[in-house]
Amino acid sequence: MTAIAKGSDEIQCKAASDANAVQDGVNIVAIVGSFHRHLLALHNNGVRGDDLSNHPVALSFTSKLNSLCRMSIVREMNALDFVRQIERGESVEYEVIPIR
Repeated sequence: MTAIAKGSDEIQCKAASDANAVQDGVNIVAIVGSFHRHLLALHNNGVRGDDLSNHPVALSFTSKLNSLCRMSIVREMNALDFVRQIERGESVEYEVIPIR
């Protein structure tokens, strides 16, 4: 199954432009805000469900977030465990890998 990302669509074009621009960014709050704004715009423009989750814009922003968070399978599994511990009211110590 495939879908078409329409460069002629102003909303998709702007989303792609910002997805490309954030690749050099380090402000996770701004990146997530931009990602959220574009996901809503795409959704409101008819890109939904699996088409939205697999849209090149969604994948590009997700890639950037993975990079900023230094994501690996080990870090992901630890984060999921830590979230459960925090949810139970426990404190956790986590690794901070600085952006160089």
